[in-house]
Amino acid sequence: MTPKERELLQGMCNCYASCGDDFENTVGMVASARDRTQLDVKESLVTMAKNYASDKDYLTLRGRLPAEFPF
Repeated sequence: MTPKERELLQGMCNCYASCGDDFENTVGMVASARDRTQLDVKESLVTMAKNYASDKDYLTLRGRLPAEFPF
């Protein structure tokens, strides 16, 4: 993962850990905090899931989020 991608996924983890909200609201908070659109954040998450499906760092961070999050 690039540092920017890792920071985005870490932000998702941190936001979810502090608020425990659903996917849409977590994405919304992360997008707002990074001055990005929700669509842009979602597209980044999907791309990361495809590109790093076997990456240990990605899997560790992804494991901190609910399995039902769609990426």
